[in-house]
Amino acid sequence: MRYLYLALACTFLLPLHAQQTATDREIDPKTESVYRVRTLYEGIGGLGLMLGSTAGIDALRDKPDISDEDLTRLQNTETGRLDRWGLQQDALQRRNGEDASDRVFNAAILLPIGLFIDKKFRKDWLDIGVLYLQAHALSAATYAYSPLGPRFIDRYRPIAYYDELSFDDRRAGNNRNGFFSGHVSTTAVGTFFFTKVLSDYNPQWTGGQRALAFTLAALPPAYVGVQRVRALKHFPTDSVVGLGVGAFFGIMVPHVHKVWQRKHLSRLSIGGHYGDGAGSAGFSLTF
Repeated sequence: MRYLYLALACTFLLPLHAQQTATDREIDPKTESVYRVRTLYEGIGGLGLMLGSTAGIDALRDKPDISDEDLTRLQNTETGRLDRWGLQQDALQRRNGEDASDRVFNAAILLPIGLFIDKKFRKDWLDIGVLYLQAHALSAATYAYSPLGPRFIDRYRPIAYYDELSFDDRRAGNNRNGFFSGHVSTTAVGTFFFTKVLSDYNPQWTGGQRALAFTLAALPPAYVGVQRVRALKHFPTDSVVGLGVGAFFGIMVPHVHKVWQRKHLSRLSIGGHYGDGAGSAGFSLTF
């Protein structure tokens, strides 16, 4: 009886193993889609979420003005050790920091367009574009509506602490929106999304090459974070959290769709033919 079990195992498991070997392969980005995307539904959903998040961010700018009493009280407020650097800036040079951060911010948003220089990306331009929209929409929604953002957290921007500036500069309701840095998170979405897609379309990269690429991806949002501190817009911890939020969505949105594509392509088939094509039986599992 045990020989019968062994024979049955060989009959079923060997074809199963062969099929798994055939399907558990690396996707060829030159001829196949790396990501599985339902472009119509996900595109409409991403656009709707982005529009809703933009409206939510605009509404946050209309918070009540900070009272003169609160501005005076801030002069005696203790600041954490990590954030003290935010109160050691030259307030008269804040425009320079703001301009510098805006230049890198805008460049990072456009960075993924550079992918389409290569034709292996151009063939999937719509899928990549929809994923990029989703990543930005999710990051913006986290800022506009989540408990992590300024809708639930009133944190004064550093500018509110600088008594050498006028009360008019310091009291604006938007100065309650210090946590977290939306400029840094948006920059990080652009650079980390670019790097993640570039990595996914180059499966031959080594672990060291990927580590270097993602390290370089962190430099532009880190630079923006420093400049936002110089601009008196954020404390250092606001920038760190913003970088983390943007990097998360920039990486995870394409990664989830890459895994989805792999599962869609995985098919486990068990079956056989009997005689010279006279009949066949079997079943398959598709994920």
